[in-house]
Amino acid sequence: MRTTTVKVIHHNGLHLRMAARLVQKNRDFKSRIMFCKDCKFADGCSILQLLLLEATKDSQLRIVAIGEDEERVIQELQGLFTDGAGI
Repeated sequence: MRTTTVKVIHHNGLHLRMAARLVQKNRDFKSRIMFCKDCKFADGCSILQLLLLEATKDSQLRIVAIGEDEERVIQELQGLFTDGAGI
């Protein structure tokens, strides 16, 4: 199990287009991916669950990856949040 914490930098927070991008990316991995915010958990492959986290600008999200490619999951998802991918 690997975890990391990322900050939502987009001025609209984690909105529909960004949630869809995350879900599309997450489906490429074999690991189970969860996002956590304020004691709420969301499956990384569910747009609706990601939106229900209500992650606004500057929110902190914890990403949890469990599985054989968990290290790659954490690195690539961290990159989406930090490299100005609009998330």
